Amino acid sequence: MKEFIIVILAIIALLPLHAVSADWAGSFVVYSGDIYEISDNELIPSNEIDKKIGQVTRYSDHEGTYSGNFSNIYPKGTPYYSIKNIDPKEIIAIKTHEAEFVKAINKGQYANGQLESKTIWISILGSLIIVLLIIWIMKRKKSVL
Repeated sequence: MKEFIIVILAIIALLPLHAVSADWAGSFVVYSGDIYEISDNELIPSNEIDKKIGQVTRYSDHEGTYSGNFSNIYPKGTPYYSIKNIDPKEIIAIKTHEAEFVKAINKGQYANGQLESKTIWISILGSLIIVLLIIWIMKRKKSVL
């Protein structure tokens, strides 16, 4: 029974904590694998908006690396638009209100969800190895006694 409690406590201690608040440098969205910094003061007139090109598929205010069209400020479903005569690889518009569009400037490639899933698997594998090591040490101690 004592060994069981030790193993359970070890597992709990090794679980990653995700309740940490975000500390990102600024507001952003991710679109098509690139990170776009939100320009809070630059609105785009609705007559310059071209067509809808995507939307936020995941929102989080917890710092991390996420997959999809992720945002740290806008809720899931917030639409992205292209701007007339501007390449979406440079600048896109984010619809914030009924007729208000905010400029978002491409800052380069975003480390996508591959990193997130690798981190999870590394954490699980590390936890499993430590638990197995604890069990092995406890069994070895029993056989010596």
